Amino acid sequence: MHNTSNTEFSRDRALQWHIHADHDRMVEAGVPLPDGRTKRDRQALASIASGIISSARTKPGQWMSYSRSESWYPGQEMYYGDAFGYSTVVGAMERLTDSPLIEGHIKARPGDHLRKTPTGVTLQSRILPAVAAAKIVLPKMDKELAQSIRLRRREDKRLIPYKETEAIYRMRSMLTRLNAHYAAADIEFHGGRHDGDAAFFMSKKGHEYGVDLSSRACHRVFNDVWTLGGRYYGAAWQAMDKDARKQIVIGGEEVFEADFATLHPRLLYHAAGIRLEGDAYDIPGYRDQRDACKRGVNILINATAYPEAVHALSEHVGGGYHEAVDMIEAIREKHAPIARFFHSDAGIRLQRVDSSICTDIVNELTLRQGVTCLSVHDSFIVPSSHKTTVIDAMERHFNKHVDGVSRVLNSSVKTKECRPSPLHKGFILPSARPASCRAASSDSESNRNRRKIQSRTLKTVRVEETYSVVTNRFSRIKTRAKAAATIKAQSLSAASSVVVEHGKRRRKPVECIQTTHVCVDAANVPERPVEPVSDDCRHGAKMTEKPSAIWQPRKRTVPELIREAERKRDARRNGKLKSGQE
Repeated sequence: MHNTSNTEFSRDRALQWHIHADHDRMVEAGVPLPDGRTKRDRQALASIASGIISSARTKPGQWMSYSRSESWYPGQEMYYGDAFGYSTVVGAMERLTDSPLIEGHIKARPGDHLRKTPTGVTLQSRILPAVAAAKIVLPKMDKELAQSIRLRRREDKRLIPYKETEAIYRMRSMLTRLNAHYAAADIEFHGGRHDGDAAFFMSKKGHEYGVDLSSRACHRVFNDVWTLGGRYYGAAWQAMDKDARKQIVIGGEEVFEADFATLHPRLLYHAAGIRLEGDAYDIPGYRDQRDACKRGVNILINATAYPEAVHALSEHVGGGYHEAVDMIEAIREKHAPIARFFHSDAGIRLQRVDSSICTDIVNELTLRQGVTCLSVHDSFIVPSSHKTTVIDAMERHFNKHVDGVSRVLNSSVKTKECRPSPLHKGFILPSARPASCRAASSDSESNRNRRKIQSRTLKTVRVEETYSVVTNRFSRIKTRAKAAATIKAQSLSAASSVVVEHGKRRRKPVECIQTTHVCVDAANVPERPVEPVSDDCRHGAKMTEKPSAIWQPRKRTVPELIREAERKRDARRNGKLKSGQE
């Protein structure tokens, strides 16, 4: 058997967990398993051991990662069952370390999951399945997991628990019927080298890879929210390359595979209101590297930032970083109409569109017409006698969903002109939208509702100038009164000087409430701020110096003072109040 070196894998394989593994049956079949203290311990040992044996057969030489952090496991039981927990998984790993199933075991230190290697790989606890584990024959078991609908966090690939809804129930029911059809269908996998349920094929690069042929169940994976991703994964034919898929036989017939040519670039051009002409992967100056150009276009569509795109492409082109930068510039020049969608995380949104197209096609052909249709994201494998049927279905469902691409992309497309902020609520600048969508979306129902909400929250009630001055004046009085206790000594000295200078005044010189006198031509004069004046200035007295005020605790509340000021204002307007009565 070919042992693949570690350098051929850029990332560790996630821990394989077979929820339907049976501890007693595996021990009877000769699998070297230690005994567990509880039922959950035995289930964890059987599930992990089954994953180790399957990985040793199909991915020899590849490490498997797992977490030793307690925060990783809460909420995961809905995907892996009750036996999947911190104590059971970590305990099973400790007990399996000395078994012949594991060849190497590296435990990560606390905080290693926050650090990355120079190649961008996160440091985690990892195990290396033993070569001898590939020779162990497992008893028959159901390969379908507990949850066929999965919500995954993009940051660390952790599965997120969710609440059941009617839409999720319909998706799961559809997958249950689809997987039941695949389990009963007459599907044969020819070619390659077979070893039990595993088949080994040669890739284009000359590496041998293994596929578990017993895996026929599909599951859907969404990312962060239900509007991102949604593609189908898990089936054996999805792990094969195109040459190996040609050797599949369905119902005794050779197969025909039809795919959407340059699907994601076509969707982006449609969102920009332009028709894609020619080959999207034919980049001037790189016509002899079509595979690298194809990978570069897809990397630009899926990347979240420009440095990420350069780093990802540099691993697939000769010349490293500078060659990747030159190729990206050539791609941007070739596809200038859709360049604003590059490295903007548009790929995960387009996956939601192509997964909806895939769902409709498989639902029509397999569940309604009974034609076995195997999906590989944007390509579909059917018996050769149904060639015309699948092509017609692909055209109809593509035309049905393509008009919604602009809405999906504009929901939260990231550009240099629209950067998400802590207050970002999903609004997109008009300049960040495609030109074909600006006019249509300016008067949409969502925009009209948004304007209604803004008009309610922005209170633009006009208040008379006198009332606003009064309220502003008393707000300053209230603020100063709070600081009177700390400056009591200064206030008393200032009060004594004021009493000597204005001894004739019987009342204490407290600053008065400002009111505004409106003249005849005031309506035609632009408004200007009014400076506060004292009682003496308002009544015509000449003052060379503004008196200092003595601030005493008020015996009346602010609302009472405001009501008194309003009463005087109204009386003055009606001519019933004379200046001496104030």
